[in-house]
Amino acid sequence: MAPPRYRIANIVNKNSLTDDENKRITQYAQGWAEALDTSDTSGLHSARQRLISPLEPSAEMSPYVRSVYCAGVIDGIEPLLDPKNTNEMGLVNALQVLSVIGNEQTSRLLLNSADSTKEMRGSARLWASIGLGKSFTVGVLPLRKVERDANRLANYISIEPEWFVIAEQLSSLTSLQKIPNLNTNEQEKFDEMSLELQSSAIDSLVKKIGKSGSADERMLAISIALPSIRIQLIDPNIYVLARDSAQKALLQTLSDLVLVSIRHAATAKENDMLFSAYGQAINTAGLMVDRELDLADDSRVSLLELWNNENTVAISDRVAQWNKLSKK
Repeated sequence: MAPPRYRIANIVNKNSLTDDENKRITQYAQGWAEALDTSDTSGLHSARQRLISPLEPSAEMSPYVRSVYCAGVIDGIEPLLDPKNTNEMGLVNALQVLSVIGNEQTSRLLLNSADSTKEMRGSARLWASIGLGKSFTVGVLPLRKVERDANRLANYISIEPEWFVIAEQLSSLTSLQKIPNLNTNEQEKFDEMSLELQSSAIDSLVKKIGKSGSADERMLAISIALPSIRIQLIDPNIYVLARDSAQKALLQTLSDLVLVSIRHAATAKENDMLFSAYGQAINTAGLMVDRELDLADDSRVSLLELWNNENTVAISDRVAQWNKLSKK
């Protein structure tokens, strides 16, 4: 059946609905959600836009209507979420719509789709992980639910096999700093949680990579995440005690990261992309540790330069210096 051609913008802000209005919203949501199951890119784009437009902040969708709308969307996209579905384009667009709805029902679906023990499709885990970060910033999830979801997402990182999914999972944890309408105490709490979860996830990843006998693609995710964390640690808008605590917690992790990289140097050389990722990761780690230990100096040779020159002895000496100073 063709999806409804009518609009629902004039009723989404209501706190109660007549039976006819309820039916119109449900049919609209389900009809356009079913329209996502297509391989036609134009039709897919149109269906996604139709589903997202009533959710725009300017539409002021009420919590009650959001729940009705959500139920209709979920009914419509159920075939796309099925593990046997082969329409990945439709699935990705469905996950994007769920993230914009951003309530408890959709967050459960996104969590399941981001979990590598339940979802085998890398594209689904990727967009579900991105979607969770988006759902945190929509602003309709109860804060206790945000906290639980963020902790579950962080736990997925150490078991996720694909580096590009890990990168987005780490990025989504930064979204905890951007939840709207928080008071000062809540903002400080979620700043701290965001940095703590990112730091512990990086530590877990470094330990996992350290057990690999050769260069590991997951270092690509770390090379992307560390510059972001470095910026967060100097961002004056983020709770200062959260920044200080995370910086201290990362000291040993970053030293271990550099030592792991030294052990993987020979095999990393066999792949230009991996060799560059390792170099970028340890360079950012060096900048972060040097700042914490008051060693920052423009004349100081960067770890990236030492890495590119394959001077692992000098890199080891740098780590030894860090360890000596951090124990004072």
